[in-house]
Amino acid sequence: MKLDIRRRVRLIALSGGVLSFVGLLLIVGVGMMLAGEKVDERRRILGESAAGFVENFAGEQTRRRLSDHVAEKAQLVEREIEHTRQDVESLAQTMTLILSDSEHYEVRTLPDPHRDEIVSGVPYLNLSDALAAGAGDDLRGEIGLAANIADTLTPLGRYYTGVFVGSRHGWLIAADSSPDGGTLRFSDKFLESYDPREMNWYKLAEKAGKTVFTDLYVDTNGNRCITCAAPFYDAQGFAGVVGIDCNAEEIYRQTRSATSGGFSSASFILNRDGEILFSSKTEGVLAVTDKYRDLRQCADKSLAFEAAAMTDGKSDVQLVTVDGVPYFLAYSPMESLGWSFGQLVGQTEVSYPARYARDSLHDQMAEFAEDLRDVLVQLTVVGAIQLLVLLAFVLWISAKAGDHFVRPILSLAEGMKEIAQGNLDKKLEIKTGDEIELLANSVNAMTVDLKAYMENLSRATADKERIATELAVARKIQAGMLPSIAPDFAGQETFDLDAGMTPAKEVGGDFYDFYMLDENHLTVTVADVSGKGVPAALFMVVAKSVLQNFVMAAKPTDSLAEVMAHVNNRLCEGNDQMMFVTVFFGVLDLQTGRFDYVNAGHNPPLVMRCDNEATYLVPEGKPDKPLGVMEDLTYHQATLNLAAGDMIFFYTDGVTEATNEAAELYGEERLKADLTRAGNEAPVKEILADIGASLKAYVGNAEQADDITMLGLRYLGKP
Repeated sequence: MKLDIRRRVRLIALSGGVLSFVGLLLIVGVGMMLAGEKVDERRRILGESAAGFVENFAGEQTRRRLSDHVAEKAQLVEREIEHTRQDVESLAQTMTLILSDSEHYEVRTLPDPHRDEIVSGVPYLNLSDALAAGAGDDLRGEIGLAANIADTLTPLGRYYTGVFVGSRHGWLIAADSSPDGGTLRFSDKFLESYDPREMNWYKLAEKAGKTVFTDLYVDTNGNRCITCAAPFYDAQGFAGVVGIDCNAEEIYRQTRSATSGGFSSASFILNRDGEILFSSKTEGVLAVTDKYRDLRQCADKSLAFEAAAMTDGKSDVQLVTVDGVPYFLAYSPMESLGWSFGQLVGQTEVSYPARYARDSLHDQMAEFAEDLRDVLVQLTVVGAIQLLVLLAFVLWISAKAGDHFVRPILSLAEGMKEIAQGNLDKKLEIKTGDEIELLANSVNAMTVDLKAYMENLSRATADKERIATELAVARKIQAGMLPSIAPDFAGQETFDLDAGMTPAKEVGGDFYDFYMLDENHLTVTVADVSGKGVPAALFMVVAKSVLQNFVMAAKPTDSLAEVMAHVNNRLCEGNDQMMFVTVFFGVLDLQTGRFDYVNAGHNPPLVMRCDNEATYLVPEGKPDKPLGVMEDLTYHQATLNLAAGDMIFFYTDGVTEATNEAAELYGEERLKADLTRAGNEAPVKEILADIGASLKAYVGNAEQADDITMLGLRYLGKP
């Protein structure tokens, strides 16, 4: 075809433009594809690197917390052992001082179990028949001088199972405690031929010349014990050995009752020979058996290897297999005894935070990749439309488009590569004003969120541990404020008393109290503060203190109703939170059985006479209001005459309002029936335990909604 120059130029320009357009489309398409693959590869690398980092970080934090928790439990035992060591060494020093400085002490006489009745915790002297028959004046003088150690043995005898002094001449001075706190019983063999010099604890301390601990053994009461012993001296040198028996089972129970650190786990104690001394597992390779078994020789190599490390006094957290199940084993040494404390936690429980963090990061990175692919598709479509419209400027547009789209994407890929290497402070500086800038801003926001997430995760873990520790301490403090039955109220001749409180949360608002106004009058109090938790616990402390202070300061002419009115006015002062407390307060005359009481809005107690029929003590007329509701209220005093053997059962509404899994109340009638069934012949402590077991069986697996408090008081009659 013949064309003029203009048309040829136009045709050449058009052909060149079309070819350029097609070629540019190919170039742009290939470039977009390569850029997308590059970005996807960087995304995968970043995701795997960041996920691995977060997984390792979260896992290490959990393992470290588990290690600290086990070390804390081991240190708990160490502190108990150290206290015992200090008491033994102090006892040895005191004994040495008495024998070396005899002019400052008088000769004393101690009870003799051969002829005297020995009460729990009271020091006594025991001589074998052979030693008593051959005892001269010098030996009896030494024994009379050594009897001054009784002043030191008495307080120790109330705390430990047994505290004793054995002489190189064969006499024994000791203070033993019985489980019931009553009279001690001695075997004929002990009275006739006991010689402390033949005992293992005596020989160990004499040979070592310093404080020692015996191996674990079973005492006459069936308890697993250890003995701490130390030598003492007189002017001639070695004079004998002092010792203290420790209930090792009680020490192990303390480690199990301590805070679990948020883990559901099993625990055990291993001695230096690889033998399991105590274990919460009753079956399997970690169960305690009657036969000696070295855990270092067990079939599972991972457990055997860590058991060897435990016997070497090491501490660590490692993955082991126990009875075919994978666990993390955390252990820490108890250096004083040469033992090691171990705790097992399921592998899935330890690794869960790490897997959760890893999966969450993978999901976020997958969403990011999907967004990135959408942006690339949109850019391709927009580029094609622009090239079709501006065909005449295809070369110029293609060059600019290449610079506009490819360079930011490569910059974005380079920045993401640096982020994938762990630099979460990297910021992408891309200012294109389009979706690529939005994508860069999204990446920047993602790195900020990821860094904040990791910091918040660490902070939240630390805050949770701190709060759990503080609540545990608060619960111990609250429990310590409630009075204890032993030793002042145990074994009374005129009354039998027992009480207990179980808070619904870490701390509660219920409380009970009992104390002697004088030698013939016993006071009892059961109260329930409105609400639960820390506020109720604080108001409980105030109410308990104010009530006891007003009662102790009351004049003989003041009635209980007047005292209660004063307490109410004091609790109303500054009570901006409008909290109140229901109180049942009474005073029992131990000579006559007269029980005067005031009920300030509290649940009526149950009275069980000798005929075993439980009835509610309901006040006549309109009941009095709780304390703290309003000032200047009037309260009424009532009287109940008790015969010997009659019992009063006090409780809070947490008992009658306890619900089972079907949301059904335990109720007053069921409580009355259960108390009647329990009878009035057993000790008060057993009756309260029976009611508690019945309540627990009724509730089942339902969550406890309110504090549960019970107190039982039986009048035994004038002695």
